[in-house]
Amino acid sequence: MTKVAEVAESKAESALHEVHSGRVEKRHIDGQPGETKVRIKKAKYAMLLAYQGKEYFGMQIQKGHPTIEGQLINAMHKLGWITEQMKEQPSLFHFQRAARTDRAVSAVRQICGMELPQRDDYSITGANELNALLPKDIRVIGMRRATNAFHPQKMCSARTYSYTLPTFAFAKPTELTNTAFRIKKETIDEINELLSIYKGTHNFFNYTSRREFDDRSSYRYILSFECGEPFLFHDDFRNEDVEFIQLTVKGQSFVLHQIRKMIGMVITVVRELQYRSYIQRTFESDRVDVPKAPGLGLLLERVHYDFYDKRHEKTHEPLTDWGPEAEARISEVKFELITKEILITELRQQCMLQWLADLVHHDFCADPEAEELPKKTFVTMAAGKAEEAARESCSVKENTNKESVVPSENDKETNGETPLAEEKEVNFKSFMYVVSSKWLHK
Repeated sequence: MTKVAEVAESKAESALHEVHSGRVEKRHIDGQPGETKVRIKKAKYAMLLAYQGKEYFGMQIQKGHPTIEGQLINAMHKLGWITEQMKEQPSLFHFQRAARTDRAVSAVRQICGMELPQRDDYSITGANELNALLPKDIRVIGMRRATNAFHPQKMCSARTYSYTLPTFAFAKPTELTNTAFRIKKETIDEINELLSIYKGTHNFFNYTSRREFDDRSSYRYILSFECGEPFLFHDDFRNEDVEFIQLTVKGQSFVLHQIRKMIGMVITVVRELQYRSYIQRTFESDRVDVPKAPGLGLLLERVHYDFYDKRHEKTHEPLTDWGPEAEARISEVKFELITKEILITELRQQCMLQWLADLVHHDFCADPEAEELPKKTFVTMAAGKAEEAARESCSVKENTNKESVVPSENDKETNGETPLAEEKEVNFKSFMYVVSSKWLHK
């Protein structure tokens, strides 16, 4: 063995077995004794929060965009609950959410799970500490200790969403779509009948994107879907009362855009832009383009942990019901922070009214996965309707002539066409010319 090797082996052995204060210590590269690492005891916690999503690009972190999680994790980092590395990589402290909400979608009982240094006062002071650093449109309601295996998304047994919209969205073709509209009981009954079609297990591949019919993950189970009673909200700017209504849906889970598309489909049928039977067709294998209602009125109401609460009722506090004090706080935050803002924003920006204006141009047969869809205009749609009506009119006339007139020898086929067919074509072209002229000069 060379002298260099002997020296190296000697240093390595002394470094491994050097004893300080009765403990075996490791050395740093610089040769100084290493500090003993203190292991911090950690535990899993559940966080209940409410937020107005209008100013955010959804719940989940997106680089370069403001999100709910981004604000929440920044606040935890400022409080020293997590390290800089954990801030950049939230999976290091097992941060998860019960439901991913889309852009502009709000929540009143969202649940997040995370692993933090164990403290007894998180449930007492944790919410106030975070709220002092968070924007006013994000409020932490409370924190509770959870089991070490707790996962807010996988252990969630069901989710409840609500969708608030002006009632004029359900106006019939014979009724005016404006703020003076008041919904009838018959229409509410019709809405509930249509919503009940979605109850049970169905294939919702037409209600989301980038999924195929044979993808088992497209199946979802809806437990309830109901329309509530209408209520009035005063528009201070126009000094008038506008009627709104709320739809509430509870399901085990939902695919992306599913709820907004279900509501868009129901609005379409109530406004008589599509047949009721078309809803059933959307569950079948043919690809159709289901209209998607605006995201403004969508609200995550509650996430349910029925199985978790029952299993751990003797050792941990429930996560579905946070008690009367939390519910009182939620009710206050819900109206002032979320519901009121939804109503005011709808009245100012008229999101639903603009969407309804585009709905009449919607092509249900177009493939939503296609890169470019043919653009329909009011004139082309009117011409299409006129063409369809003209062909039906000519068809009726042809059948009437066949029943009342006995064909002669001169009416027999000549080069594949009959005088009756020529007359029908002339009538159709004349009809289309008149209709087109009227629409183009209107």
